[in-house]
Amino acid sequence: MNQFGCPHSKDPNSRQSGTGGPADGQFKNLKTGVMEPRFSGGNIKDECISRDTNAPGSLSMANCGSPNTGGSQFFMNVADNANLDWFSPGESKHPVFGKITKGYDISQAISKVPTRDDNPRTPIMMKSVTIKM
Repeated sequence: MNQFGCPHSKDPNSRQSGTGGPADGQFKNLKTGVMEPRFSGGNIKDECISRDTNAPGSLSMANCGSPNTGGSQFFMNVADNANLDWFSPGESKHPVFGKITKGYDISQAISKVPTRDDNPRTPIMMKSVTIKM
């Protein structure tokens, strides 16, 4: 899987990459238009209750493994990660909220870059994302 969305990752040398989230406050829910709160370190409440699995090409919410601990980080699944499904047994749960509809080959290429300490040796910057409802 490829993990993105950590504010600390703006500095490719940060030892905190992959550990951060947004500040407390609120954000606009793109589907409902409602302002939603961020709490306890930028967390949001779990909202995806569909039983979509963490299959290749799916997007899932990264979190601390407990309910209502998602923030800004997400995974692009490039392998079958059904063990991460929120409805599967075990502790770590990551609800699927979307899918890659274009450029899956890029996701696969990202997953194969050389890493050091679970970070790409050469930083990868996501320059744009298009969200379609």
